[in-house]
Amino acid sequence: MKKIYTCFACGFPIAFEETEVPGACPGCGAPRSQFLEEPWCGSIEKRRIHVDPPKVDPNRDPFDISFHIAKDFVDQKGEGRTRRWVMGYKKGQADEIRSFYTDVFGWDIIDTEHSDAENPLMYCATGPGTPDWEPRVCSFEYGYIRPEPEDEVLPAPTFVVEVKNIEETLKQVPELGGKVLRERFTVEGNDYAVIEDSEGNAFYIWEIKDEIPEYCIHPVTKTGAQ
Repeated sequence: MKKIYTCFACGFPIAFEETEVPGACPGCGAPRSQFLEEPWCGSIEKRRIHVDPPKVDPNRDPFDISFHIAKDFVDQKGEGRTRRWVMGYKKGQADEIRSFYTDVFGWDIIDTEHSDAENPLMYCATGPGTPDWEPRVCSFEYGYIRPEPEDEVLPAPTFVVEVKNIEETLKQVPELGGKVLRERFTVEGNDYAVIEDSEGNAFYIWEIKDEIPEYCIHPVTKTGAQ
């Protein structure tokens, strides 16, 4: 399957079959773990994901001639940040809820890659969007609109908190008055669990995997892709 890969480190886009993707970015040498993926749409120019190269650190060594110096966010990954929100819709009502948030608020909404065509899991760039499928204001959030399972009896979680280790987090929850509502499960390649806090508020936890290697020798440094 052909896809478009955009390097998170430098913004360089490439298109390859999945079996032929290079191990490093042709533009800056960043590892494949830094590539953002989207389905092939017929042309790289029509891609939806665009990445602006990060600003160079003003305190960097002026004799360093590497492509750019990207900031490292690895240490902050999985430290309890609220990263996503989640809303539900009744099966068969996908077009209605998509139209509501698109027309009223200008959100840009796409179906995730492996979604059911009739009842998709939808990924939303909130706030007024741009032609590049990005919010116009960087602080706007991304989130999901998901079909509500007919047989689900759990409270409806409404936001997502990142953690470094799901199992370790689940051990702490009952000790501090919370409940584990659903053990680890995987959606679209990401691992989640559902917990309830001491006051009965339910939410997802999302394990953020550290896939970024140690600093490489010239010409690139690492950066966080989440």
